[in-house]
Amino acid sequence: MSAESTAALVTAAVDQVLTHKTQNCTDPGCARHAGTIDCPPITVSRSPGSVLGEAVADAWYAAGGSRLDIPAGVVAALALWPQKSPGAEAADTIAAYIAAQPPRVLVRGLAESANYYWHLRPDLWTTARPLFDWTREDLHDTHLAGVQAVTRAALRHGVLQHTGDTDPAERSRIDVMSWVITSLRHHHSRRSLGEYHTPPDISALITAMLANDGGTEKPHQRGEWALEPTAGTGGLFRSAAQELRREGEDPADRGWVMLELDSLAAAGAAINALVWELGPRAVVGRGDVLAQPDLAEETLAQARDLARHRDDVMKMVRFAIATRTSEQLLDALTASR
Repeated sequence: MSAESTAALVTAAVDQVLTHKTQNCTDPGCARHAGTIDCPPITVSRSPGSVLGEAVADAWYAAGGSRLDIPAGVVAALALWPQKSPGAEAADTIAAYIAAQPPRVLVRGLAESANYYWHLRPDLWTTARPLFDWTREDLHDTHLAGVQAVTRAALRHGVLQHTGDTDPAERSRIDVMSWVITSLRHHHSRRSLGEYHTPPDISALITAMLANDGGTEKPHQRGEWALEPTAGTGGLFRSAAQELRREGEDPADRGWVMLELDSLAAAGAAINALVWELGPRAVVGRGDVLAQPDLAEETLAQARDLARHRDDVMKMVRFAIATRTSEQLLDALTASR
């Protein structure tokens, strides 16, 4: 996208926000005007990942859905929901609010939950975009019903209880995205893709074996990088990060490079890197490591480029806000004379 196009989009978005008038809003997705504050409590249980994944898949296919990006994206947006609380104590209240919203408001809210992370990690957000592009579509009623059904199923089975804690170690206890994606894929599809995510128990065992290898010496040092060329949704790194936390180390002190061929799994890994707080040097690249031997280096370079682009856009946003606010102030002063 050219600088001129980016600037035009930024200015239009800022103008829309600053000139929003309650009495004139007819947007069916506007939470302030089309949303509801009548939010009866819902029954929530902190289900195992396998149960949560199956519940999501059942809800989606029962609603007549066929695409994988929509239900996986719903769960990803819920996992990213920015409001975290100690012990996920606010999760039930948040779940009741989300579950009560009309479908188009719900879609907008899920999109905003994901977009919140663009300014934090534009590279991970870009990799995760295949899970959220559908929020820009004019969804038909079947898809809207499916979004609502999947949202409620995921909430009832505790997605926010798993991912709504302020403690990243608590948010890293399970790989929600792996359970959901593998549950959504039919067994035939999994075989044809050659995609089998490493079961969490096996990931933990491998990590423990690697951590104990080498006698009494520390197997890792602060600042080291780890590379997983067939990362799936990042299950091995989840176990490794948890092992580091048990040893009193911060996973964010390390570098984590996850490479994955499948775009949906790579998007899930990007979501997980944010949910698990793997840190500023956790990157996810999508591609074939056999055909692209420099994929890791290209991924790191792209992350740096996207961070610079983010900084440029934020400068445009600040300028557009200042300019529009100045225009409004000048108009007000002129009108008062």
